[in-house]
Amino acid sequence: MFRVRRQAHAAALMLTVGLAGASAGCGSGGDPPTVASAASPRTAGATSATTDPVARYVEAKRAWVRCLREQGFPDVPDPDAKGHVDLSAHGGRAKTEPRWMAAQESCRQFNIEVPAELEPKLPPLTAEQLAWRREYAACMRANGMPRWPDPGADGEWPENMLPGELTAQEQANNIRALQICDPVMQGRPPTTPDPRNTGQG
Repeated sequence: MFRVRRQAHAAALMLTVGLAGASAGCGSGGDPPTVASAASPRTAGATSATTDPVARYVEAKRAWVRCLREQGFPDVPDPDAKGHVDLSAHGGRAKTEPRWMAAQESCRQFNIEVPAELEPKLPPLTAEQLAWRREYAACMRANGMPRWPDPGADGEWPENMLPGELTAQEQANNIRALQICDPVMQGRPPTTPDPRNTGQG
């Protein structure tokens, strides 16, 4: 999640809500970065002698395709040069066909994490956007989140934004501050929080 620049407030919201222990069923309302495929833990079956993470990923995706074919889906296409497998022809199989779901589970060891080199790279922030982010951080600190950090020189938020677990009061402050400061990220003045929004899903 953190390899790609978080261009919108939604990503910061996702992080802090996760730290606050919000319900798993709650949505952030944002658009997180898209990756080529779902990530699964690396296993011995997906390892390679190569040290190139892209080549290792492509090799693993080839193994994943071979596995799916062995599970009875010979029409799964080969991955492209970046490891992307076009499953558009399979439509809604993942939700409607138990045999396809079983094949996915059998082959999940090869569906490894997408390397940083293949993740989408967003354009750099403008000077104005950087200023908005600094103002946003100041707004969060002024509204009950004193530990909220400033963004880096490139606009990135720190990897471990709020170390440790948020207390119940910090969770409440966080939800309120996010509502107040959300417009600041787009260069607008802070707004009034909605007391009915408690952050619960």
